Amino acid sequence: METQIIPEMTKHFETRTNDHITRTIKYGKKIGRDLQGHDASKFQKPEYTPYVWLTWDYKMKDDGVDFELPPKIAEQGHEATLHHIRTNEHHPEYWDKNFEDGMLNKKDRDGIPEKPVDATEMPVSAIEEMCCDWCAMSEERGNNPYDWADKVIGTRYHFTPRQIYVIYDTIEKLWGKE
Repeated sequence: METQIIPEMTKHFETRTNDHITRTIKYGKKIGRDLQGHDASKFQKPEYTPYVWLTWDYKMKDDGVDFELPPKIAEQGHEATLHHIRTNEHHPEYWDKNFEDGMLNKKDRDGIPEKPVDATEMPVSAIEEMCCDWCAMSEERGNNPYDWADKVIGTRYHFTPRQIYVIYDTIEKLWGKE
């Protein structure tokens, strides 16, 4: 399989990622937050090139194209994802001092890992940005941030009852009632 990035892949990544950032900023404005720096690390090393591939992988699957990342590229994507979630405060993994590689589902980046991430140290400001991110993704994917929250709270991420209240309250402010 060819492992060279073609211009169409880079263009798609940059367009899709900038659109996602714009949506996240839009949701941030609804709650008085300036999220201009959201996901900026995706445009820098070590994330940029692997995220071009990961974004292309999602596009191909969405388009119904039989596509599989080459193993070396898939591993680089996993490492880039680990870097991203460990260096961006809006990801619960950032707040888990015992986070380890196996707590990210390697076969399914959006799947439930064997052990949940301890997000109980995550402050409200990071939770709000996370919720803006979830709403931006839901808008892009044509689904509902409540469904994502229901899926990951208590399985992928462990939050306190107060944090769970803040999550659903923030989603309601951003998205509206379920």
